[in-house]
Amino acid sequence: MVYNHLKDKVKSFLQPFAESGQAVGAEDIKAYFEKLRGDEQAIRSAATAGMDGSGDGDSRREQSGY
Repeated sequence: MVYNHLKDKVKSFLQPFAESGQAVGAEDIKAYFEKLRGDEQAIRSAATAGMDGSGDGDSRREQSGY
């Protein structure tokens, strides 16, 4: 049931690309799913935190061998 709903939404998203013959890019797909999930800001902040290493991760460090 959920699969069919998602399939219909993705199909309606891709329909204009198919009709115009325009290629669908990775950024188009990413932007669509961000909007679909409704967490565009969360994804962008996680991406920037991952790139600069300033995420909210803990401060554990790997210990050296014996």
